[in-house]
Amino acid sequence: MSILASLAAWIFVALVYRSDAKNHPKQSGALWLPVLWMMRCGSRGVDNWIGGGENGRLDPIVIAVLLALGFFALLRRPCQWSRIFAHNSAILIFYGYIIASLSWVETLDNPWIKMLRPLGDLIMALLVATDPEPFRAISTLFRRTAILLIPMSVVLVKYYPHLGRAQDKHWGSDPWIGVATHKNPLGQLCMVSAFAFIWSLVQAHRDGKKLRTQRLSWLYLGLTAYLMFCGGEESRSSTSILCLFLAMGLFCIFSFLRKMIQKIMRWMTIGAVSILVIALVLQVTGSSLQAVVAESFGKDPTLTDRTFLWDDVIRIGMKSPLIGSGYGGFWVDSIYSQLSDKVDNRPMEAHNGYLETFANLGFIGLGLLACVIIRSIASAARTIVVDFEYGCLRLSLLIMVVVMNWSEATFPRGTHLWWYGFLVVAVYAKPWVNWPAAEDASEHDGSLEKLRFPRQEALI
Repeated sequence: MSILASLAAWIFVALVYRSDAKNHPKQSGALWLPVLWMMRCGSRGVDNWIGGGENGRLDPIVIAVLLALGFFALLRRPCQWSRIFAHNSAILIFYGYIIASLSWVETLDNPWIKMLRPLGDLIMALLVATDPEPFRAISTLFRRTAILLIPMSVVLVKYYPHLGRAQDKHWGSDPWIGVATHKNPLGQLCMVSAFAFIWSLVQAHRDGKKLRTQRLSWLYLGLTAYLMFCGGEESRSSTSILCLFLAMGLFCIFSFLRKMIQKIMRWMTIGAVSILVIALVLQVTGSSLQAVVAESFGKDPTLTDRTFLWDDVIRIGMKSPLIGSGYGGFWVDSIYSQLSDKVDNRPMEAHNGYLETFANLGFIGLGLLACVIIRSIASAARTIVVDFEYGCLRLSLLIMVVVMNWSEATFPRGTHLWWYGFLVVAVYAKPWVNWPAAEDASEHDGSLEKLRFPRQEALI
């Protein structure tokens, strides 16, 4: 039965991609590189799928090949690179500091290999940002990823539980992980799918199509909801669910109140400052913002013992507070003997993107990350004036990732789904890409046309 289910899933996915290609044949073939990269970010290493474990040799080779092809494709793009680099200087400076930090990593055998992953994230994000229509490219990127990974996650959960479910550490029911490595990455993958197919329905409505005829979008949204909610409490990623509603809510507010966008931006600024003040007041009075929010939703105020881990990360990180342990140098074997007894699950990340950045890159890295976030949000806010939909999309997703990193660590982890997703909307290049307006951009992407990548687009 399991073989029949997996075969049926592969046939279904192939038919969906074929339908996609027929409906929209003019998308640049180069966009398949960011799609393949996102598929890798949203699932497991190549070696893991062929039984080689997490530390095999094939996955780094695949990553290096994709990175090289992406770099080659970028060289063929008709871009004003000096203007693009100037506009995205905060991201480039942050990456420069990450590279420099590898020089003081002490315990990793070859820390420079770790740089391939975040560097690949940046290259692929630039490929999306320099697409002739970056808004459509992001939609296509999310949709193509979901078309394959969502059905396969369902098949693994139902028919291959040794692959699709993780063994619970506390003798509870096994959480669903699908093609991912943990329930939280699966929840983040479901966010990608929900964005993709909700956008598809919105676009269909704008084109005058009846929503009930969009069966494929409804089917994928149903599969996504099944993965998010039907595995029980142990499989549910509350952070992903809340962030999904946050991003979609922001996008809807921006869209419906388009004429009031400047006022909305002022209200958001006032709101952000107010939240910061409230958080500081609660911290001084012995409470915390996350505890108040968690208790209001009936959740554990320690966020499933995350706060104990955060205390340990701060304590250990303060041994080198300015520059940190170097990129990838914090979570090594020697660190676990320094954790308190309350942290007994051998974590691989801080479950907070800002503390993760502090632990690896120190206060300098955290300050540079803050500059990246502020510059990216300001850029997205300005984009709304000249390209409303693209600006709304960028701003909504940027705010969502900023909030997500309060209880999950995606900053700045290479080949992590939402560090890559963050870069896709943080990098901005559209005004300085000189695609011929009257011609198909894919015809000018000669580097990948020679490789005969299929030309396909999302199901919008």
